[in-house]
Amino acid sequence: MLKFSFNLVFFLSIIINSGVVAQSTPELVFPSSLQGSIKFELSANPNSNKEKLDYDQLAVYVKNSAEEYGSNPIQGQHIREGNYLIFKPYFPFESGMIYVARTKKNNSHSDYSFHSFQIGKKKKIEESKIISIYPTASQLPENLLRFYIYFNTPMKKGEALKHIQLTDEAGNVDNHTFMEFKQELWSSDDKRLTILFDPGRIKRGVTTNIKEGPALIEGKRYKLSISGTWQDVYGQKLSTKTTKEFEVINAYRHHMKVADWVVNKPRTNNNDTLTIHFDRILDHALIQSMFKLEDEENNLMDGYWEILEKEQLVQFIPKYKWEKGNYRIVIDGRLEDISGNNLQNLLDHTKTSKENNKKPLQYIKFKI
Repeated sequence: MLKFSFNLVFFLSIIINSGVVAQSTPELVFPSSLQGSIKFELSANPNSNKEKLDYDQLAVYVKNSAEEYGSNPIQGQHIREGNYLIFKPYFPFESGMIYVARTKKNNSHSDYSFHSFQIGKKKKIEESKIISIYPTASQLPENLLRFYIYFNTPMKKGEALKHIQLTDEAGNVDNHTFMEFKQELWSSDDKRLTILFDPGRIKRGVTTNIKEGPALIEGKRYKLSISGTWQDVYGQKLSTKTTKEFEVINAYRHHMKVADWVVNKPRTNNNDTLTIHFDRILDHALIQSMFKLEDEENNLMDGYWEILEKEQLVQFIPKYKWEKGNYRIVIDGRLEDISGNNLQNLLDHTKTSKENNKKPLQYIKFKI
């Protein structure tokens, strides 16, 4: 990866904290808060009205401990306001992190100026490591759609698939397993990465599936490996290589129905948990936001959902004791299993069915 190094003397000549760059033309104004944006003056550049106002004019990078930054700028929105180009990152800046703003020089098509800035004090940095990989089960369906990888520190973006491999039991590497996106699928804190299997390898009858075959084959074992050389945004490498081994079982090809779930009701006048056993593994990242519990007056019940048994069971833990009455569990129809099938239809549309349910919400009613 192409990297740019900066002399320490050069950095000392630049104002680190937020404010206006001294003796700089055009003017560059750094953010004063983590939620802020960067302003770059365009009036001094006679070509600014003709050029596309994007990352070529103003780009922001994360500087690591080696006094370098990568070739991928942080993503955000460019807006023109009067004589200024405003860059607003999609996610807030992080306290204590050093950033580098690259601006185009006047009357130049290739020369740039570089300015570093920092907002707030640097936090104590934990040793970078992987916390968990979902799904957590050791047996996964042939048409598995995604993995979630959780880190304890924000990771460097734009290079995930350089550090992630899928190998079969013979040690063969499949370099075309996962989808490559221009912008990787990170959570807002850059600590959870979602990697998707190429749907063309999952859906039957499509060209990619016919030519390359499925990424996973029932009855075989595979290993997902994450390199220990991957760096977080602070320049730290992951403490160790991480692997997840799993066996492939038959694909989830049939509809997901709430009627196939088993609900264990609580008793009245106590704090029993309400449990729901699923007929398959569900996408854990969707459960918390797609389940609600209401009383007979449609009031939301106080409590929280907990995911157990390798994402095949959830339980609702109430804040108060249960009272006699009618209740209902409200489930968003977009809730998915780990193969991308939701309560409305199947991911693999080569097999159509009248079982498709377009209702946005589904319900499980019970009485105690």
